[in-house]
Amino acid sequence: MRIQAFFSRVLLVALLVVGPCVFAGQATGYPLTIKDSLGREVSLVSPPRRVVCLLNSVTDLLVTLGRTEMLVGLNRQDLLNHSALRIPSVGSFFQPDLEAITAARPDLIIASTSHHDVLQQWPDNPHPPATILYFREGSLEDGFARMALIGRLVEREQQAQEIIKRNREQIELVRTRLQQLPRERRIRVARVVVGGERLHCPGDDSFQNEMITAAGGIPPRWDKSGGFVPVDVDTWQGFNPQMVYGCDRNMEAVQRMLAEDGWKDVEAVRKKSFTQLPCSIACQVTPHVGAAVQWLAASFYPELMADASKAVSSNTVQGERPLTIDLPYVHSAQVVNHRINDADFKSLVLRFTSPQRVLSTADDNPQAVQAVGNTYVPMHASLGHMAFGVDQVRKEVAANLGYTPATYSGMMTGADMDNLSVQVRREGDLEAVALVTAGTRGNAQRMSKDIGYAHASGTINILLLTNRKLAPEAMARAMITATEAKTAALLDLDIRSTALPWPYQATGTGTDSMIVVQGEGPLVHYTGGHGKIGELIAKAVHAGVTEALVGQNGIKAGRSVLQRLDERKMSLERLVRLYPSPIAPKELERRLEQALESPAIAGFIETALAISDAAGSGLVSDLASFERMAETMGERLAGTTTLVPATINTPDILPPVMARAFGLLVAGVSAGPATSKEPQP
Repeated sequence: MRIQAFFSRVLLVALLVVGPCVFAGQATGYPLTIKDSLGREVSLVSPPRRVVCLLNSVTDLLVTLGRTEMLVGLNRQDLLNHSALRIPSVGSFFQPDLEAITAARPDLIIASTSHHDVLQQWPDNPHPPATILYFREGSLEDGFARMALIGRLVEREQQAQEIIKRNREQIELVRTRLQQLPRERRIRVARVVVGGERLHCPGDDSFQNEMITAAGGIPPRWDKSGGFVPVDVDTWQGFNPQMVYGCDRNMEAVQRMLAEDGWKDVEAVRKKSFTQLPCSIACQVTPHVGAAVQWLAASFYPELMADASKAVSSNTVQGERPLTIDLPYVHSAQVVNHRINDADFKSLVLRFTSPQRVLSTADDNPQAVQAVGNTYVPMHASLGHMAFGVDQVRKEVAANLGYTPATYSGMMTGADMDNLSVQVRREGDLEAVALVTAGTRGNAQRMSKDIGYAHASGTINILLLTNRKLAPEAMARAMITATEAKTAALLDLDIRSTALPWPYQATGTGTDSMIVVQGEGPLVHYTGGHGKIGELIAKAVHAGVTEALVGQNGIKAGRSVLQRLDERKMSLERLVRLYPSPIAPKELERRLEQALESPAIAGFIETALAISDAAGSGLVSDLASFERMAETMGERLAGTTTLVPATINTPDILPPVMARAFGLLVAGVSAGPATSKEPQP
């Protein structure tokens, strides 16, 4: 079973324009009149049933509110982030596909104000016409007002207010704590993005500067307004930032530009003071904006935010949710919500009827323990642990749960306990239980190929129990069995190495951890794959890793080819930059997306991915059959047997098989008409 994810990440909308959304009436039900960010009063007589959402922050809110069943169209960036959703694409955020919107037959479109001109050109608005609401991000308060409005719109008003309350509390915790920081120690911070070979920063009226201020930084004043504004090198040097941050998908471009003469002549670059946030929270007011402010504050002032003596709230248990683990030596199992050092943790804890010996990769407990667990640590707290060690937080986690480090053995993770997978496998009187959290975005690795580095983001944690008493050698062998099953799950899902995604599948992450409980029952000495208990352990772990990755990262078998390419750091935007084409980049991007919605064309690229991996490993030596398949696909794409594949501008970026496959695809869609879409049922 899976405890559903409380929130997920959204992709970057780097140029989102910003402004207010307000209510134009106090009615709590329908009919409902709304004034959007363009000042238009829009009336709805009933709740929407078919929604196309082009605005990433609203998509994130609808996911958090559990109202995805009303979505009939999302932009491509949202679908990449919420890949577990099976919802049609309606083009890019930057270029919505009007034909796809028509096919979705929406009764409501939620859009950015930057979409107004495009949607005004929509000739096929169905009858009755779809209602369109335009929003922009102005201030944090505007974002909270929009959350409340969307909550009313989709009949989740109370849940929306709870989200707003949580975010306000997180921001207030940071504000109160920062009162202990002298004004003269506050640092100058610039949020940056590189686009079109130019460096941009938020305009003076952007909520992103408000986030910097809320996190204790000093934002720049450019005397320019807007979501993002270009900044010249002289102005950049005049501000002289002490810290630079951006979103993870754009930071490579940022660092390349800041290595150039002039741009590098500021304090932040000289001291290598860079940090990054996920694109999903870096440039929009999402349901996680409070966590984003906490993350920034921990990046700006790590010592202050990590020092438990500076906390402004108490370490307390805030609630718990019971789980059922049907083993006689497990007294109880819960997910406990609790606060430590102003951060909200979630701990899985299993309490035993009598102390149990454990084998753990996370701590050294030579004696039997009274409980075991796995704790979700929010990122801003993790930054402190990575910088200053985890001994103190281990003590605090154990204390909040009613134990000491000597009586409690626990793991820590960045994967949310809402995505915990509990798997039980039985045969006859044998039983194996695996409790798994898993996340692979950030530090998935191919052992023997990836280099070591001091970084921890994703992790796979496994807590393993059986209804047998495991001898010491059986506990150690169970770890091997479970590790092999974990790796099999990653290979089955084609999880890629984060650092080396093209040549290598991942075998794990750099921070995986496991606890094996000795248990009670008949004594067992062998837990390998040739034994029945080993088989059950492996099946439980494989299923747990597979399910946990769906909840945490939205990764599952059958995901779209666009998602699989994104996992290899190959977006359509990057593909367009790599290959020359006679058509305009945005049109090429649109045609590529439409082509890849064809099962046959998507299947060709998926086949090329498999052949490329095998060729790279030396398992395929003759590619003649692939060449014949490519020729057939070229004829399908362009209606000719003489199609010449486009040539990649930088050959070393891609393996040869994929360079040819993409070159054929680019040439084909450039030569032929774009495929049209059928209406969605």
